[in-house]
Amino acid sequence: MATIRNAINNKSQDLTIDPGASGDSVLQFSINGTGEFRIGVDDDASDAFKISQGSALGTTDTFVMTAAGERTMPLQPAVLAYLASSDASVTGNGTTFTVGSTTALTEVYDQNNDFATTTFTAPIGGRYYIHLNVGMDDITAAMTDGYVEIITSNRTYTGGYCSPGASKSAYNICGFCLTTVADMDASDTVTTTVTLSNGAGDSALILGAAAIYTYLNVSLTC
Repeated sequence: MATIRNAINNKSQDLTIDPGASGDSVLQFSINGTGEFRIGVDDDASDAFKISQGSALGTTDTFVMTAAGERTMPLQPAVLAYLASSDASVTGNGTTFTVGSTTALTEVYDQNNDFATTTFTAPIGGRYYIHLNVGMDDITAAMTDGYVEIITSNRTYTGGYCSPGASKSAYNICGFCLTTVADMDASDTVTTTVTLSNGAGDSALILGAAAIYTYLNVSLTC
């Protein structure tokens, strides 16, 4: 049985929860008899300090700090999604193409299940780090204008401006990237686009492969 000790001296009052040789050292917060959160030391996780949802420590962790001090937030919104196969002939003569709209982006991780196909949806208001990288192929010299956009419900961020035709490699490849920290409200969305112009047609290709040329990162920072 756990021991609870309350020590009082002239300077401080301490509360100690000690399960003895084994078991979790836990303080539970309930509302009307229903466990909402538990906070304490998880004996089954090498004595990591945790904040968990519900009435069982270690079941749905929202904060974890190891005995060495490393900290993670397993439910904090964070996404890495990439294009696993190339999309051919999507832009080049002024067409704006939404990344993931032909071939859905593949998730590497999605900690809070906030991403689907092309779109990240903010579960809560806050500041979100967003990074977009787009690899392009089959670029012609005539494609002299190009840019990418991060489109949120509140505003659009545009960057990566260049002349793809002048910047392309000997293999007709060029890359675009754009990063921002966006203010987002709950249920706001993020999508991304790429536009190349002045070519004879929309012959440019977005590179997709397991090597990850085209990808999107989104994470809640504060």
